[in-house]
Amino acid sequence: MGRAGPRHVFISCGEASGDRYGARLAAALRRRDPSLRISALGGAALAAAPVELVERSEAVAVMGVGEVVRALPALARARRRLERHLADGVDLFLPIDFPGFNGHLAGVAHRRGVPVFWLVAPQLWAWGRWRADSYRRRIDRLGTILPFETSFFGDLGFAVEPLGHPLMDDYGAAFQFEASLRRREERLGRRDGPLVIGLLPGSRRQELEALLPVLKVTSQAITGHLAGRDVRFVVSLAPGVVPAEVTARFTAPAEFTAEPLPELLPRLDLALVCSGTASLEAALAGVPHEIVYRTGALTAFIGRRLVRSPYIGLANLVLGRAVVREHLQQEASPLPLARELLSWLVRPADRQDYYGEVRRLRRLCGEPGAWERAADVALAMLALPGRTPGKR
Repeated sequence: MGRAGPRHVFISCGEASGDRYGARLAAALRRRDPSLRISALGGAALAAAPVELVERSEAVAVMGVGEVVRALPALARARRRLERHLADGVDLFLPIDFPGFNGHLAGVAHRRGVPVFWLVAPQLWAWGRWRADSYRRRIDRLGTILPFETSFFGDLGFAVEPLGHPLMDDYGAAFQFEASLRRREERLGRRDGPLVIGLLPGSRRQELEALLPVLKVTSQAITGHLAGRDVRFVVSLAPGVVPAEVTARFTAPAEFTAEPLPELLPRLDLALVCSGTASLEAALAGVPHEIVYRTGALTAFIGRRLVRSPYIGLANLVLGRAVVREHLQQEASPLPLARELLSWLVRPADRQDYYGEVRRLRRLCGEPGAWERAADVALAMLALPGRTPGKR
């Protein structure tokens, strides 16, 4: 710190949504200071930004106890490389979500005197509140994006920077939400018109392996139930997903697309969505959908005992009620999924209630510009005198 040359920011994210967020943060930083050196743990979006990729996020994007154990050698190699990188003149560390891996790197950065501005807060409100002290010691500033997080983390002693939700950059006023809603409701209200149903199986290999066979049979059950009606399925390929990994597991008739969700969602009538950021996007776009999720038996067993949140869907968490039905583990089976999804067609009052809650969700998620606000905080931190390693 204090050396000659451009200031050096290191962004770290481990999955598709974080990669997209990281690319937008990098762009906002460069608009303010084109001289910045920006390096990253990231994927295709950050590579295209472009920034200097130290490690690909695909190497570390694993979840579930068994999956992590099998990936330990690759994770250890990536961790050592990134630890060395943090010692190589990084002036500010910007981890985005991915708490297990980034929590370790934040500790390394803290010990080396590198300030840490954590973006997309770890979900301590769902489980692991006991970890708050450990995170607070490692984090200089914490950017919150969900409305209830600001008071939650502030009460725990974190220096909080409320940013608003980054997805509002995609789903704000420019999204033409009401016009999209009217077009969709016109299609859903017809008994014999064509239907376009989206299948969003996630971005991690484990999610694809667990969900694609279920979604395939569910699509066949829906087609059988709506025999004679023009029903088309669209399978979304998340950034970083190898198309062959999807097409090999989903062999029923469908369109496969890597179309960005803000462009894809307006043309969907209904959807089955893997829990995560995509489910919040579907809600912000006003698409009636069901949340589906399956993971390994051991991971599910541990999760049931640790997680204290009543919901896993982000829209449900923000709204404080089950606006979107959640189908987890064995409940995510084809016939119940088909039945619940098709119930949206025959319950117009439920659709209207859903649209009202989605409007409230959009207000709660704030105004566009989260990454512009984050870039301002980051550059203000770079302007501060450096810390002595090991001190706060």
